[in-house]
Amino acid sequence: MAGSCTVVTGAASGIGYAVALKLIAAGEQVAAVDLNADRLEERFRETPNACRIACDLTSADGFQFLTSEIKRNFADGVKGFVHAAGIDMMAPLGMIPADAMHKLYSIHTVFPVQFLGWMAKKPNHAPEAACVLISSLSAHEGAKGHVAYAAAKGAAEGFLKPAAAELLGKGIRLNAVVLGVVETEMSMGWIRKLSSDQLAALEKDYPLGLGKPEAVADAIAFLLSTNARWIVGQTLVCDGGHSLI
Repeated sequence: MAGSCTVVTGAASGIGYAVALKLIAAGEQVAAVDLNADRLEERFRETPNACRIACDLTSADGFQFLTSEIKRNFADGVKGFVHAAGIDMMAPLGMIPADAMHKLYSIHTVFPVQFLGWMAKKPNHAPEAACVLISSLSAHEGAKGHVAYAAAKGAAEGFLKPAAAELLGKGIRLNAVVLGVVETEMSMGWIRKLSSDQLAALEKDYPLGLGKPEAVADAIAFLLSTNARWIVGQTLVCDGGHSLI
């Protein structure tokens, strides 16, 4: 494959898959990145403008493999980056293993910092590139059991503005979306454990309904596009009206 690409992590499912499909439908070349090689193959094997890259983003070897594959397949570098890969962990204080915290920080914070640093170097990025991180309302609300996940997402929001300031001088825009509850495979793991009353209360908290990956993909595609060329270093809250009630 030639030209430039948009790198989408977590591309085999959930929000990442919805973003990748939207970009591909618009004729964009996508580097579809995921830990699950079989799922990547299943999703994108018949998609000529999708380059499948299976790797572990929390490992040094995985990071090296990802960047080398991008350089090998796309001579003009990265024009877009969407970091949709992530993991969750629900546990109360006092029951959060240290290794689990390290893994959460590794995927949600360490990897994107490293990748953005790599991307900032010439010739790794295309002119007027755009990047989008994904954060969560968990970092802004007092949801019990979400301490570890909220901490990792809060750290990601913490580096947004200084990173955006550095990248801006290199012609790269960086923004983030802050999401309420979106119906993905990851979130459905705990949603299915709710009682009928708890589920009803959750749905009541979202006047426009629980989020769909496709709706989030629309917002991300906007931030990647030239229509958002005057937006940088910002967080766009997408929560179906949750914060208004």
